[in-house]
Amino acid sequence: MPELPVYHEHFAPLRGAEFMVLTTYRRTGAAVPTTVWFAEAEGVLYLTTAAEAGKVKRLRVNPEVQVAPSDRVGNIQGPALPARARVLEPHEDAVAIAALRQKYGALFTTLTAQMDAARPAGSRIYVVITT
Repeated sequence: MPELPVYHEHFAPLRGAEFMVLTTYRRTGAAVPTTVWFAEAEGVLYLTTAAEAGKVKRLRVNPEVQVAPSDRVGNIQGPALPARARVLEPHEDAVAIAALRQKYGALFTTLTAQMDAARPAGSRIYVVITT
């Protein structure tokens, strides 16, 4: 049985959730919720997405985000937690990939390969979320 992650106390409400709602903010301050896969490692959260995704553009402008546990369609199942997000540099990706693979297994590898096949090489990025 895989070892359960040790969540930073701040992110404890996400324990056991398969998905979370990541809320980023437009320049106007309008909240934009997006349901994403995530994994925890060493007290921080990781996710992956396309580099051109709107959420990435928004968090590059404003790193303040909120995260909340959810089901796969975005129904929030716990408290929204304030956090900060940033895009990882390529040399930092390994820990994010390992955390996501550990949590989602072969499904992570299969789905990301399918998504990547429809995009130019190198368009996948990884994001870290901290307190």
